[in-house]
Amino acid sequence: MGIKNYLMAELYKVSHSSLIWLHIFAPLSAVGVFLVYYRFAAWSELGKVAGYLQILSIAYPFMIALVTTVLSDLEVRAGHCQQVLTVPCHRCVIHVVKLSVLLVCGLLSSLLAVIGFGAAFRAMGNSGFSLSFFAGSAILLFCGNITLYGISYLVSFQFSASKGAGIGVGIVGSLVAALMQTGLGDQVWYYVPWGISLRWCSLYALDQAGNTVRLLCTDVMKSVIFVIVSGSVLSILLICWGNTWEAKSTGEE
Repeated sequence: MGIKNYLMAELYKVSHSSLIWLHIFAPLSAVGVFLVYYRFAAWSELGKVAGYLQILSIAYPFMIALVTTVLSDLEVRAGHCQQVLTVPCHRCVIHVVKLSVLLVCGLLSSLLAVIGFGAAFRAMGNSGFSLSFFAGSAILLFCGNITLYGISYLVSFQFSASKGAGIGVGIVGSLVAALMQTGLGDQVWYYVPWGISLRWCSLYALDQAGNTVRLLCTDVMKSVIFVIVSGSVLSILLICWGNTWEAKSTGEE
């Protein structure tokens, strides 16, 4: 059975589980709530758009932890992860496939949350930001959180017997993301994976609004390098961990 078949099987499994609905209803709910609120809020267009992107960035770590926890729970309930442990190939392949499917779903969900908001926001008469801006913001939102998928995946599966571990990482991550938007994060945000997407989206919104703001190019470059390096390290760790993972924390011992 090749990687393509594993990928198709995983896509089929996800499409028939609660994961697909989480990736659809969560962004649609966010769009709906904020559009209703912004209909009456006396904020500027920049304030509304930046505020929405910041809230999404803060909520993203928790949502990542939630979907990875749900995925690990699905495997635990399917014979204590036997579908992963008994595959006729390196186990890391299965983990890479599962994480890849989550990343694809996360990207599509980000596009839905941001572009969907942008289209409706412009339909309400706000023309200060183009749809291409919202598309770019969705990409930044997703790319800034890629390393969090790896962290949450490892925690959720390593401690798959306890849903609290994965969810706890998400809660703490969202709190850290909110903290990174304050002055406390000015000198460290580019080395903290939970604060990168929030800063990227905020700076991008300010730039597109034409504000004469110094975009901290050095800090942005530091964050890009950090995402690339940390992503590479997590990929290697995932492969090494996946080959030795025995699901011992599922309570079988």
